[in-house]
Amino acid sequence: MNSADNQRLIEAVRAGDEVAVRQALADGADPNVTIGRFRGSVLAEAARSGWLGIVHLLMDAGARIEAADPYTASPLRSAVLEAHTKVVQFLVARGALAAEPATRASVLTEAVSHTSFHPRPGALATLRVLLETEAAPGPGDEAPLITAVMRPVAPAALRLLLAHGADPDQRRSDETPAIVIAARRGDHAAVDVLLQAGADMEARDRQGRTALMHAVERNERPVIAVLLLAGTDPDAVSADGTTALHLARGWQHQNVQFMLGERHVGLDDVPVTRTVVRLTPTHVRLAGDPQMLQRLASVIDIALDDLGDDEWETRTGTDAETAHAVAMRLRADIVQATHSSWRQLDMTADELATVRSALVELAYGTTPSTPTDTSRLEIIDLLAELNRQLGR
Repeated sequence: MNSADNQRLIEAVRAGDEVAVRQALADGADPNVTIGRFRGSVLAEAARSGWLGIVHLLMDAGARIEAADPYTASPLRSAVLEAHTKVVQFLVARGALAAEPATRASVLTEAVSHTSFHPRPGALATLRVLLETEAAPGPGDEAPLITAVMRPVAPAALRLLLAHGADPDQRRSDETPAIVIAARRGDHAAVDVLLQAGADMEARDRQGRTALMHAVERNERPVIAVLLLAGTDPDAVSADGTTALHLARGWQHQNVQFMLGERHVGLDDVPVTRTVVRLTPTHVRLAGDPQMLQRLASVIDIALDDLGDDEWETRTGTDAETAHAVAMRLRADIVQATHSSWRQLDMTADELATVRSALVELAYGTTPSTPTDTSRLEIIDLLAELNRQLGR
């Protein structure tokens, strides 16, 4: 077989030139020729590029539908990963699912994951095609719904799986219910979708803990709100005698205690069995444009000027001298980040606490002023973004 013909076929496939592909095949090019070490066969290349007409030509010429070797993607997997729905439909109709090796994650599992890694309409359409052809997870794969909540994926992908028969009470291989997995990850949208599909909100993991208990322990307040509004039992007791309120007290999540019905809360020392570790950084790095960092300095200055040092310390519990120093550092000590366009400032957790305290005062306190060209609503937004990153 002429290597020149093979090279012409490779170049034609890469260019998406159907006429040239047909001519190269007619001249004797090998329809199973490979493109380098990692690209696989010309059929995989055509599938990856979405050239449906060329995929037809190669298959009709005898191209093999399986992967060229164990280290490259099959034509079907290549089309799935690039979300070429029509190519996927064609290859599945030609028996591509049966040719997939059992030693790799199934194309269905990869399609579910891809709606998270590379979300676009084609990814969802490709997943729909596979579900409609009854593609199944591989022997070592979790159920598609479990894969979806572990990624996590967008609600549209979850709803698609549920519409095609996924069990909302599906359990992971370790018997953890899908709704518990979603709650642990703080995915309130997934929790809501599962509840609407009829998931058991009181389902328990192997420790006898419910989704609410896990959400409370991790201070995932949007998840807690979804579950409580759906009617979950806040008084349910785990196998070790723990309730959601015990966990809130044990972790000193005061806002959660209010959500669970407490009227008065404090910093009680309540022993509980914990299923998570809390990360408390002692140093942080603020990153942003100079204008934004200097705006934070102005926030601190305004709060200090309005309250005075003594009232500042009484209201915020932070040191006024530290607050003055932080405002100066936000103006004088910011540096250019390496290999990046933003500026940054490293500070201690105590210094960051002064920034947050000043934002609280301007957002919800009695201080009437805000920095120039900055509204109170923008201060509230800044505080919410900071709280989210701090896990508050």
